[in-house]
Amino acid sequence: MQSKIYNLLINCFEDNLGDKIPDIDLQLFLISVKSLVPYEDKIGCFIDAERYKKELELFKLYKNGENEVIDNYFINNNLSVKEDNLFESKIIPIIITNTIWDILVNEVLKTVTIYSINKSTLLDAIIVSSAIDVYLSDNNADYEMINEITKGRIIDFSLKAFSEKNSIAIEKTNFIEFEKERIKLLTNDILSDRIINRCKSINHILHSKFIESSENENESVLNSFSAYLYKLRKGIISPDKLKLPQINIPELKDFLKYSSFTHPLLGKCKVVKRDDKAVIIRNKSGLIKVNI
Repeated sequence: MQSKIYNLLINCFEDNLGDKIPDIDLQLFLISVKSLVPYEDKIGCFIDAERYKKELELFKLYKNGENEVIDNYFINNNLSVKEDNLFESKIIPIIITNTIWDILVNEVLKTVTIYSINKSTLLDAIIVSSAIDVYLSDNNADYEMINEITKGRIIDFSLKAFSEKNSIAIEKTNFIEFEKERIKLLTNDILSDRIINRCKSINHILHSKFIESSENENESVLNSFSAYLYKLRKGIISPDKLKLPQINIPELKDFLKYSSFTHPLLGKCKVVKRDDKAVIIRNKSGLIKVNI
């Protein structure tokens, strides 16, 4: 199972061996990983919303790439109607760590709708979630199996029920547009060429070769986090170890004056370079360039 997780990650992200600044895709993946907490009363993991939002506030200072949907979140703090081209990076950790479909899809869409209510993004998130879920759960998963299971899940899904359950305000026009797009999708194969070519996870599941992971978990970020996500999936990490302490976190600039420090969100960090415009620090996930 851990090898399957590693293979998924290595085919979806450019690995970070600690000698470069991760691109925005990997940065968003890591934010989701760090925000995952196991449920105390049921199987699975959820995104700690408070932790996630604090991570995003910090992310504004070091994000390595531009994205219109994320910029809209930072500037307007509301849902975009545009497609989210980075949704896959945000939800893969959630999918991997959950084995019960209803919990999985609910947590995925709660994260997607932090940024966007776009009809195609919502449906694509369901498809990706289902494809990875089947891939991890069944060694015999193939195109036909994934397509059939996913079609049934899309038929059963109710955007209205989801929005009511999670107190998410959605305009009537958005419900109508979503239903039109869902009907259109269900008249064709769910795993279309569009989504196979667009989504790295599905492309990997259907076409990529198996890559053996190293025994050394510290060799790469993705190898290390595949082991961590596997443990979360198996439910062998206590929620208490992952809860964010209820403290006021000082501004990052207050930490950057030191050569090394421990930040509540970034962990142990060491300053490797600084100038008038930026400070480059290193933590267990690699390099971070903080604009000042």
